[in-house]
Amino acid sequence: MRLARLILWFERRPLLRFVLALIALLPACFVTWYFLGATLAAPSALLADAMLGLWLPGVVAETRLTGTEFMVLSGYGEVGGRFYPAEEAGNQLAYPINTRTLSYSMPFFAALYLATPVRGGIDRFAWSFLALWLLLALGLVATTLKNYLLSMGDAFIALDGVPPAAAIALAYQFSTLMVPPLAPVVLWAYAVGDSSAFRGLFTGVESPENATD
Repeated sequence: MRLARLILWFERRPLLRFVLALIALLPACFVTWYFLGATLAAPSALLADAMLGLWLPGVVAETRLTGTEFMVLSGYGEVGGRFYPAEEAGNQLAYPINTRTLSYSMPFFAALYLATPVRGGIDRFAWSFLALWLLLALGLVATTLKNYLLSMGDAFIALDGVPPAAAIALAYQFSTLMVPPLAPVVLWAYAVGDSSAFRGLFTGVESPENATD
């Protein structure tokens, strides 16, 4: 009888069930993310490469993804504190970016989604991951611009197509401080927001007649 009451008590607390499931799923999702880091970063690296190549073709010579490190090879080199095309300078500036500092939104979103019992919804899950890949690509672009700004300063701002320093700083801060923790929550709400499981988190008790998605 006590066990039955305990089970009933637990079943009537969807928020508690969600929190416990989330605590259990977060380590597994992050371990998976850690070992699949290069695979998960690859789509965003390709997209960032295309963006940088179209936007700043003379500034960015090449990008490479080695493991989880996104390397940006510049079209410029430095001699005596001045910047010249890499062919003239005899060297090439390079900027490494650790994609894990931006991509941890992916395992966070996956844990949130899997902790919410819904039927179907794979389309929304897929669209949400596409959005995370796009946001990661934009973060790589913003970080690249920040790296150029810190190393080249006014010489970089003076180049054609380069936005103002304040815009670069704002884009970088938004991409690194705001997007990784907040985007998974917003996309999770989009993916499961119309399910009874999600609504039950805020109403406290999931009524039997609304227990289907």
